Order: sequence, then C-alpha cells, then structure tokens
Amino acid sequence: MFRTTRWKRLAAQTSLIALMLPATSAFAQPISVAPGDTLGNLAYHYQVSVEQLKIANHLKTDMIQSGQSLYIPPRSEIYTVKSGDVLWKIAADHQTTIPTIMEINQRTSYDLFVGEKILVPTVSATTTDSTYTVKSGDVLWKIASRYNVSIQSILDANRLTSTDLLIGQKLLIPKTTGQASNQTGSQKDKDTATPANDATKPWVENTRYQVKQNDTPWTISIDHGIPMTELLQVNKLSENAELQIGQSLIIPVHHIPETSIKSSKYGEYLDWFEASQYLFPINTVATVTDFETGRSFQVKRTIGASHSDTEPLTATDTAKIKDIWGGDFSWSVRPVIVDVNGRRIAASMTSMPHSIEYITNNNFTGHFDIHFLNSLRHKDNAIDPDHQEAIKVAAGRK
Repeated sequence: MFRTTRWKRLAAQTSLIALMLPATSAFAQPISVAPGDTLGNLAYHYQVSVEQLKIANHLKTDMIQSGQSLYIPPRSEIYTVKSGDVLWKIAADHQTTIPTIMEINQRTSYDLFVGEKILVPTVSATTTDSTYTVKSGDVLWKIASRYNVSIQSILDANRLTSTDLLIGQKLLIPKTTGQASNQTGSQKDKDTATPANDATKPWVENTRYQVKQNDTPWTISIDHGIPMTELLQVNKLSENAELQIGQSLIIPVHHIPETSIKSSKYGEYLDWFEASQYLFPINTVATVTDFETGRSFQVKRTIGASHSDTEPLTATDTAKIKDIWGGDFSWSVRPVIVDVNGRRIAASMTSMPHSIEYITNNNFTGHFDIHFLNSLRHKDNAIDPDHQEAIKVAAGRK
C-alpha cells in the first residue's frame, strides 16, 4: 500500500502555506460516554455522523463503553486520501493548516494511506469564525458579550449542551454580519455606554458604586439586579473577597430594548442570559398569565441562576396555580407570559414545589421553575426541550 512521506521534503513549502492560510477556529471537544450512550445517539445529539465520530476517535467498530473518552469533531467533511496526496496539499486545497488537520483527527502521525478517510474542516469553520481560549474566571455570557454574539450561537457553533467551561478549552466564536474584525475585549470593558450596532440587541453600560457599611457582593448584586458571579467577575474578585468601605466597584447595567411581538396575546422571545434574567431579577414580583386559560397570579423570583426559581406571592396565588394545573401541583410544562415592569416575556412554567423556599406564608413548600429562552436545568445544566417548545408557543413562534 502506498504511503505518503513526501511532506518531509516539502517542509519549507508547508510552513509558507501555513503562514498564508487562516487557522481553523474549531477544535474537538472531549466528552465522557454515559451509560446507555451509543455512537448513533451521540452523533444525533452533537449533529455529526457516526463515521465522523469513528474517524476522530480511531474506532474500528461502533462499540463504545461507559466512561470512555470521546472527541466530538468540529464542523468538517470527510476526505478520502488519494495517490500522491500529502498533508500540506490537502490543507492547502481545503484552506486550512496541517496542525488543524492533525488536531481534529487526533493524529500523532503525518503518514497517510491511499483510501484512508480523514476529517478536514469546512471552509465556513476556517474563514468566518475565530477561536477563544477559556481563562480562569470566564463565563459564557461574558465571552458572548465581548464578541457581540449570543450565548446560543456559541453553544451551537461548538455543539455544547452546557454552559460549563474548562480553563484552556477552545471555543469557536462565530462572527456576526458586519462584526468588526478588530474588535477586542478591551472595547467592552470601558466605563462607558456600549450599545450594540443592532438597536434591538441588549447592551451593557458600566457604572461605578462605592461600597457602604455592611455591603457584601451578594447584597450589592441583588440591589443592582445582576448575578453575583457577574459582579465578582467584572471586578476580578473571588467569592471570599472582603469589601472595604469606600471601595469602588464596576456595576454592569444591562439595557434590554423592546422587541416586536406577534400580537398582544404573546410575549417577547428573550434570551435568559442576555435579557430575561435582568428584566426579572431576584426579589422582583411579576404577574404570570397562563397562556391557555388566561388566568393570572403573582409570583416572586427568589433565587435561581440558570432559570428563575420562583414562589407564589400569597396563599391565594398558590391556590390559583394549583387550580390551573388541574387541582394538583405538577411537573407538567405550561406556556406562560411573565409580566414584569411593563414587559411581557414568553416563558414556560411547572408548578411542582421543591427545594429552597423564602416565602413561608403562602401554603407552598419550596419553589417552582420558570424557564425562558435558552435557560438551563439545574440537574444537568442543559436546555430543556419541553420548556423551550412551550416558550415558542407563548411567543407565537409555534
């Protein structure tokens, strides 16, 4: 069988081409096989083919085992090696680089065999996007804000099902139409208003706050309607940081422009991490309307980071909720509209009480969940498809 080794004699040409061509921004992401996983359902989940998974992981059969480490390849196509092929030529033909091909195929050898199948990144993955390496303290909302893209676009581009990040992880950052190629993170860190080019997109204005007696990061974040993690991150503080009276802190102020709705019956289709969590911050009271029956009740968001952990405001509200759900509390999902400070937001709710409670006189032991566009479950930090479908109903998008 023919083996290509001419790359060694063409190292100089390869180096020149590598310098001239853009590197891919897509890197394989590692996962751990869970009980019950198959190559078929993993391929479906991550929107790749079984063959791509087998190539990236050098698998000879479809058999995988629980606990096994697998790499999910980035957007790519399968290329069959032909006689005379060398890596530099394949890289040049596909507008990528040798290190990129080595990376996405998890290869340690440069040797190729005629008929061998390898993965090469698609042109769209190499020419329109950029990469970002996760650093200590990074969270997805901050990275998305820095690059003026949505959290969901980063999740989709990297085929992620969770917002959890690992230090050193490579993220594909998709470019938006008209996004400036020289935009940097420092442009987002100034204490000035930074509205997005699109007037319909949320934007952030950094203001200053002087620490007062008895202030803590938690109380300051609650008073300003932002997550405590965000307050700590923009000020480069740890969770155990002790604040000093008079200390100046950066406070991100999130401006959420109103978006169009189908009719007065529906709510705005707003991303949780970019918009809804700031319109409906912790300790805020809202009116929730069941989409199907039109019946309303009052609630208070008492906790929750990945979605709204919410409680009925009074015992009367608890009784209304129970009646709407057919006389008992339930995990069944219902489309709802959350009316808060003049904004109507499409959402989805279950009524089952569980876990922590803060309101003790409402005949409701625990809290219930309200989900918004792209909010996540607590149990696995993943998007819940049933809630997302209900939210589409409440937004008039289904």
